[in-house]
Amino acid sequence: MASSKGNKCAGLSAKELFVGGIIGGAIGAVTALLLAPKSGEEFRKDLNLMNAVDLGVGKVKQLTSTLISKESEPYS
Repeated sequence: MASSKGNKCAGLSAKELFVGGIIGGAIGAVTALLLAPKSGEEFRKDLNLMNAVDLGVGKVKQLTSTLISKESEPYS
């Protein structure tokens, strides 16, 4: 049987796990950016494209909600 005294992870607090996750995520993000196969210019273009898509999706959602609300109004 395993003893709880030998398990070092059992003594970690939630704060320590959270800080470790944040640090690990930051290290992973920096590593991914440094080892990415695209240049900075290509990467920025991709980010701009994703931003444009997000704006388009937002406009479609807004128009959809407008149409749904107008559908419930009586015709005049």
